[in-house]
Amino acid sequence: MSVATGDRSMPIAQIVVGIDHSDRSDKALRRANQIALFHDAKLAVQYALDVGAAERLRGLIERVALEEAVERTAAVLGSDAASYAVDATAGRPFEVLRDKAKARDADLIVLGVHRRDTELLRLSGSTARRLINVAPAPVLVVSNEPADGYKDVLVGFDDSEAAREALRCVGVLAPNAKITIVTACMIPFSARRAEAELIRQFESETRGMIEEALRDHGPRNVDLIVRAGEALGVILDVQRERKPDLLVLGTSMPALYRQVFGGGIVDEIAADPPCDLLVVKT
Repeated sequence: MSVATGDRSMPIAQIVVGIDHSDRSDKALRRANQIALFHDAKLAVQYALDVGAAERLRGLIERVALEEAVERTAAVLGSDAASYAVDATAGRPFEVLRDKAKARDADLIVLGVHRRDTELLRLSGSTARRLINVAPAPVLVVSNEPADGYKDVLVGFDDSEAAREALRCVGVLAPNAKITIVTACMIPFSARRAEAELIRQFESETRGMIEEALRDHGPRNVDLIVRAGEALGVILDVQRERKPDLLVLGTSMPALYRQVFGGGIVDEIAADPPCDLLVVKT
């Protein structure tokens, strides 16, 4: 995603949104359109379909699918639509969306979330999780029906460039939102008596990192929550308490490592997001 340079913010110019004619992808399409209208961006609506054994009929299937996608997109967006183009391509959805994002030099990729068979998805990998591994741009996974622009955003933060970039991206995607940053402090059992003092020290150091990250660009007014514990648990606890409409995470883990060893916090949350989820990869 494009972010501010100096004092001037570069807007989101190209958005790719994946559709599959389901209610969940309709939500993603409406959210992508909302963002495109706000930023005066162009919207690439991509329908990906698996032709399976019917590879010989690929051309015909894609033509029919394109007609259906054009009709569905027009019906979902109605008259209040950003500038958009629709395409239908045979292939695995995460690969089709990756290729479309590369071809369009996309600033953002948007898709819906599938909540069924969650345990199976944790093992096999959903389209969202697979796309996050290979995406050339930030990925927005939409869970909820968009009523308005994002107003309440929770950002998971640690001492990494990915987290800093994620925080800066929020300033572009949701410039008017209330931003809450949450970070976890792992305290060894032997130091539990000094927990309060250690948290205060950790909070002071974290504030310094945040101020440095936002020195030239990004949201200015942010709240910070520091809690002792493991990062995934802390983030989910604060999410349940605050009920934000967007959760933002950064990741710098290489795609191959993520695919072989698992992606940790990002993959755990992406398997069943509690709200809309933006993942920024560096």
